[in-house]
Amino acid sequence: MNSTIRLCIVSPLFHPHLGGVGRQAVLLTSGLKERGIGLFVLSRKMKNTPPFEMPAGIDVFQVPAFRPGVHNLEEKSLANLLTSLSFSLMLVWKLFSLRKKYDIVHFHGASLPLFVCLPFLKVMGKKVIAKVLASGLGTEAGSLKGRYMFLGNLLALIAKKADAFIAISREIEEGLKSDGVPQERIHLITNFVDSERFSPAGREEQEALRRELSFEGKTVINFTGRIVERKGLYLLLNAAALNEKLFSSGLIVVAGTGPDEGRIKELAKRLGIKEKIRFIGHSNMPERYLQASDIFVLPSYHEGMPNSLLEAMACGLPVIASRIGGVVDIVEDGKSGILFDPGDVSGLASAMSRVLEDGELRQSLGKEARKRVVENFSIDRIADEYIKLYGKLWATS
Repeated sequence: MNSTIRLCIVSPLFHPHLGGVGRQAVLLTSGLKERGIGLFVLSRKMKNTPPFEMPAGIDVFQVPAFRPGVHNLEEKSLANLLTSLSFSLMLVWKLFSLRKKYDIVHFHGASLPLFVCLPFLKVMGKKVIAKVLASGLGTEAGSLKGRYMFLGNLLALIAKKADAFIAISREIEEGLKSDGVPQERIHLITNFVDSERFSPAGREEQEALRRELSFEGKTVINFTGRIVERKGLYLLLNAAALNEKLFSSGLIVVAGTGPDEGRIKELAKRLGIKEKIRFIGHSNMPERYLQASDIFVLPSYHEGMPNSLLEAMACGLPVIASRIGGVVDIVEDGKSGILFDPGDVSGLASAMSRVLEDGELRQSLGKEARKRVVENFSIDRIADEYIKLYGKLWATS
């Protein structure tokens, strides 16, 4: 059946070095192609991006839009709205011109491009799947009803015309049901990780990495993600400042950039821990920093199913994370990680002390984290779930 499925993947961000969403899209697309799915990709045309080699045998068509130098459109602003709208309108034309090449369209994201294109795709008789990437932000299906006066309800009504939704967490599943999406159209399929690329380093390899990265003699706490308010990095800094003993040899490594970077640096200065924070910016090889770290902390307020958390666990790191969204679907509290209530600085500080002062606990958590990810969140298992869903939709087309 795989050879008869003709798939178009729409992913505005299709790049493995620009965050988890782009990495998920590239990894899934490559996995599907390896399994015989006929597909091509439509993505937003961007400039000044890190170089990477497109997956072999996959056609990627870049759709023009306003502000090609801006890579991330997460923040709500008029400029980002107009950029997304321009991409969506050009996407309609591209989907129409390529209409004979596909039967199913899979959107990575259930936001403006889906809302704009969905009516046209249904007129053309195409099947439509949308993967919801985040919960509660008011920008995707599953968090629209009651927002933006009447507009949120209207968008929720349009979204219901999709043939299937991918909920990457139970929280997103409940949000979709609240928006009026029938249960039979919601499919719980989690995010995934390349557990070969993201894997634990051996002792000698880790020591060499720590020397190379100047981590020797340091207790390294890793934060990987966008530096925006909802990621809660300021909570991590405040929690670290509560523990002087920990920070006698501690180092927080921040892998990422974002609009709040200046404020976070100012906070570190006010807390007196400026010299204990290292901002490395964007990295094309996040696995190196994870493999050279001691623990991973995710203090977010809102997440769908964080790619950075899966990658840290795949690297065998003990993780400490907020008890939110898709995090609770990944981490078994006390077994494969430690959870704390979102926003609880003292709870985070206590968890960090507990993990860093107990070597046996660190080893146990890291081992269980790696095991859980390999068994439940590997690309091989998740790609097969998508193929089954495509097959069901194709059979009814």
